[in-house]
Amino acid sequence: MEDPLYLNDPYQALGQKMHFMQRLERLYRVLREQYEGVQRFALVLYNPEDGLLSTFVYESDDTSPLLGYSVRLDDVPSLQALADKPALRVVNDMRCFRHKSLSVHTAALLSQGYRASLTMPVFHDGALLGFLFLNSLQRHYFSEQKIAYCNLWAHLVGQLLVREHDAVARMQALVKFATDVSGRRSVETDAHVRRMAAYARMIARALQKKLQLSDAFIEYLALFAPLHDIGKIAIPDSILHKAGPLTADEFERMKSHVKVGRDIVDQALEHFALGDMEHTEMLRNIVQYHHEKLNGSGYLGAEGDDVPLEARIIAVADILDALLNRRSYKEAWPQDKVFAELQQMAAHNELDQACVDAVLKHPQQVDDIQRRYPS
Repeated sequence: MEDPLYLNDPYQALGQKMHFMQRLERLYRVLREQYEGVQRFALVLYNPEDGLLSTFVYESDDTSPLLGYSVRLDDVPSLQALADKPALRVVNDMRCFRHKSLSVHTAALLSQGYRASLTMPVFHDGALLGFLFLNSLQRHYFSEQKIAYCNLWAHLVGQLLVREHDAVARMQALVKFATDVSGRRSVETDAHVRRMAAYARMIARALQKKLQLSDAFIEYLALFAPLHDIGKIAIPDSILHKAGPLTADEFERMKSHVKVGRDIVDQALEHFALGDMEHTEMLRNIVQYHHEKLNGSGYLGAEGDDVPLEARIIAVADILDALLNRRSYKEAWPQDKVFAELQQMAAHNELDQACVDAVLKHPQQVDDIQRRYPS
């Protein structure tokens, strides 16, 4: 009888507590230890609302040539085909694309010397979440053995992405559940939170190069933006939907929603097993500080550098949407008046000037978002 073998399990560490990005980094290290020639790993996310694919995660020895890159899925026929008819696509000599009209991303990869690629669409409950890419500098790198291993590895990564996606969805569902069971009116309209996410992404993309923001930072910002007012589930409808100005007491009650929201987030992360969700501190900051002003005149009195970047972005996005659209206490403002108000608030050191500039320089994008998600 042979003695049992005790072998090193490189995947064992995944059973330890760690965040999503840490798990991906660990998985990529394991893959590189097995196949050193896989020199690039990337994930892109798909947004069905605007049809865009956006860069999300990138691991490589080199800097990403596609930082902040977005493209419509229907503008990339090869990926659209994979979305329509899921399959594992292997291209062992990417120079074959030179005979066709090169997309921006293919041209960028070829310019960095990549010659072989493996692509897999990621689905969840039949809906496309995005695509996973592996690349090598070597032509004909992906042999049958490597393809079999990378296929299983890619599906493992895909399941981690699904898990992370579900964690954010559970947090959003918690808000809806709490609102429904209390018999309350919706805290925010669906159109408002969708516009908020779109404005936040637009602002962050404009700041990305200057502030060296990661693609993951921007995508999580957009995912968390709809949760900014989660604390309003504790505010009475008589205050939330009041047609006229709030009294001093009502305003104090309204201001409490940021602290209540922070408490809700903390409890949800603890009791709903969401603690290993990525960028949880960003979520806390958005909920707690999105009504702060840089001059200290906001709800909690935080000022200057004490107001995190993510909260500054959400503050501008929230005010932009509130002014552009009708509320119970006001009519919608025209865009030029809204832009003038934002600039004045930045001049008074209430809003971040760079965030406001990101809005003022993109009036067409603001219009497009308004039309995409009408009130």
